[in-house]
Amino acid sequence: MPRWNEDQSHRVCLIPIPRLSDLGQKTRDAGIYIAGALFALGWWFFIDAVIYSSTYEGDKPVSVEFVDWVPGICSSLGMFIINLIDKASLRGDSFAFSGDSTSIVWKARVILFIGFAFMAGGLAGSISVLCVKYVIPDHGDPFTFWGICNVVQNAAIMISAAILWVAQNTESEYSFSI
Repeated sequence: MPRWNEDQSHRVCLIPIPRLSDLGQKTRDAGIYIAGALFALGWWFFIDAVIYSSTYEGDKPVSVEFVDWVPGICSSLGMFIINLIDKASLRGDSFAFSGDSTSIVWKARVILFIGFAFMAGGLAGSISVLCVKYVIPDHGDPFTFWGICNVVQNAAIMISAAILWVAQNTESEYSFSI
């Protein structure tokens, strides 16, 4: 049965998440690997800025401190929360222990919202740190780079979460419908 013929009365978003099942298992695996590479690349940019900050030998009006770490930690936590949710529980297809499947759907959607809030807060926090700590005081070239690395880290984590979400929504050859 095609997706557009499904019952739309129980959907929150009428635009369905794309499925890559037509392209096969290799596409799903590639999506997972690309998401992992983006996640690692984001943290690589930030760790590079941290190391450069600690080894910078010039006059240092600012340095990478704990406030710079908080947005990346929030985005990573949001990504983990989002991708730990069972996708079937968002649609209401899962088994409910209490007999009321709407309570599980509601709880899953609240947790999903919290995960997205962590990721959005991480990206907004990194942009705020860039502006308030590095751009507005106009410290110069190597210092602005540290703030840009923080924004790149959080953007890469958000894109990674989106790719992983789509890749995990595809059917695996190892999944069974009982």
